[in-house]
Amino acid sequence: MQNVRFGNTEHGSMRLGFGAMRLPTLKDGSVNFELSTLMLRYAIEHGVNFLDSHHFYHNGQSEEAIGKAIESIPRNKVILQTKIGMYNNYTEENCWHLLENALKKMKTNYIDFYLSHSLKWQDYLKYNKLFLKFTKRAIDRGMVKYRGFSSHDTPENIKKLIETGEFYAMTVQYNLLDRKNEEVIALAHEKGMGVVVMGPVGGGTLGVPEEDILKWSPVKISNTATAELALKFVFANPNVHVALSGMSTMEQVKENLTTVSDTKQLSSEDIAKLDEVFETRKKLTELYCTGCQYCMPCPHKVKIPDIFRYYNNARIYGFNKIAKQGYLSLNPEERANMCQECGECESKCPQKISIQKKLKEVANYFGD
Repeated sequence: MQNVRFGNTEHGSMRLGFGAMRLPTLKDGSVNFELSTLMLRYAIEHGVNFLDSHHFYHNGQSEEAIGKAIESIPRNKVILQTKIGMYNNYTEENCWHLLENALKKMKTNYIDFYLSHSLKWQDYLKYNKLFLKFTKRAIDRGMVKYRGFSSHDTPENIKKLIETGEFYAMTVQYNLLDRKNEEVIALAHEKGMGVVVMGPVGGGTLGVPEEDILKWSPVKISNTATAELALKFVFANPNVHVALSGMSTMEQVKENLTTVSDTKQLSSEDIAKLDEVFETRKKLTELYCTGCQYCMPCPHKVKIPDIFRYYNNARIYGFNKIAKQGYLSLNPEERANMCQECGECESKCPQKISIQKKLKEVANYFGD
């Protein structure tokens, strides 16, 4: 297993982390705790020790799922990371309530990394005084070990956040299709911060079969998807400590464990070859949805992330038949043409996608 020192902290982490925002669910949308527990424990038993959550993932059930899974596991065997959205203009009382609730749900006395979620520079200027005050007290009380942030802001603004010297960990987006944070990641590593990558397979965009890549693949591919190469690309960056994978099935857990266990990683020459293959794809990725689910739930039940995933798979990779089958497998009320243009989703999208406009485009594309 590949283990690394997590920045200037005492933690050592496996390079594959478990992102608990895409856990398996039941028909009613609630988390399948039985299967989630099996998956999380299997991952932990095979070396995964970094678990990431947020109090609103899965409508608040994500932290609870982690708590059920680690209940019988020695606490020092796992590193827990969760987050608080200071942009919600929380009071100090709200902050303490959310932290105490997270500890209760996760069945632990402390959280290793407590992050200011989706932090923008403007929000830092407005809310960070309270976040620093609150987390300092939480650290003094042993409830939190380190503070950090996750961000979808511009690289220039993320650099400003790093330069404050107030954070010990950072979670940002980085993958084959989106490399704008490469310098940001290098700076954070230089400053001794723990660096976590979210969206290593582009919210599933890089998880579909791609014949051009499989023909010349510089490493052995254990399945018919590009997800393995996408993870290996992230692992090839020495400034990245952990790549989070939002795993929904036991099969995905096992495949990712196989990938991270393989000692043969991508070289600079391999990455150059990947660049050649992906150059044309990058130009097509004008709709870059990471599948983060922040736009959900839609008040009109439209399944926005699923719709955009099918659309990207068709346009970028040419899997028109499979993508259309997937799209039409959605219930009629969940499809793009059912958008009521309320605009609620667009205000939540960290990628600033014109969701209403794109849904019309998708409906036309699939002839719905």
